[in-house]
Amino acid sequence: MVNLGRKAIPVHLQLLNGNKSRLTKKEIEQRAMAEKSLRPRADNIRPPTWLDSVAKKEFKRIAKELQELELLTNVDVNALAAYCDAYADYVECTRIIREEGLLVEYTNKAAETNKVPHPLLTKKKQLHDQMRSLSLEFGLTPSSRAKLAMPKVEKSERSEEEELFGDSL
Repeated sequence: MVNLGRKAIPVHLQLLNGNKSRLTKKEIEQRAMAEKSLRPRADNIRPPTWLDSVAKKEFKRIAKELQELELLTNVDVNALAAYCDAYADYVECTRIIREEGLLVEYTNKAAETNKVPHPLLTKKKQLHDQMRSLSLEFGLTPSSRAKLAMPKVEKSERSEEEELFGDSL
């Protein structure tokens, strides 16, 4: 696997995090204009036809919220659909496990019957992990939203002494 370095962060998020890259006002303006020109349209956000009814309902619910925040574009539809598909499968696994119980009977090659954890518990964990990683991309968790909503730290003008001696005063 090739490591491509850190993910690029939109300039408005960089500013919310305190402009750690120390971008100048001109660089910020140029970057904001470039990002705006590259922003995909958001005029065709519909659940794909391959989603089942549970996934489509979840897609519509989340898409409505994300569109109000202007966080969803046409190119994000498949990633959101993947999240919703995993969600629907997770719901189905949960339903089956609830009906059949956490332990199921298993007969081994020696014809002995034992109680073992339900095989869908592993699948449910995989679906949870998939949903979690996709939900972070869309800001669907409290911590990922908190990163988006970090207040901008206003820097006051530094005095002549602070310019000379830095933060050691």
